[in-house]
Amino acid sequence: MSKKKIYNKHLEKGRFYIHSDGHGGHPALLYKKNDKKNFYYVVVFTSSPGPKRKRLTFSIEPIRVKVSFVHNTPKISSRRELGRKPMVGLKIHKIDKPLIESIKRKK
Repeated sequence: MSKKKIYNKHLEKGRFYIHSDGHGGHPALLYKKNDKKNFYYVVVFTSSPGPKRKRLTFSIEPIRVKVSFVHNTPKISSRRELGRKPMVGLKIHKIDKPLIESIKRKK
């Protein structure tokens, strides 16, 4: 008998996952985790402007030409709110890294 393979039982830090909330899914960067207590700290990116969002100089998606925005504060998520597989092809430009690091230090 063969067993089913469980993909990403534990999430990896430094990877992008889909963060789903009541408004749909957005790419999120996982930077801190606690698997035992089910806490995951993520920085959420989006493509629409808003009052608590900052604009990035370069988009995190190399294929799309649209601009990207990032939420001002990191979010604490549970395992259920994050996708199963990491997103491939997303990266943060070196000019935008200090902004992301300042957001990570807020929590």
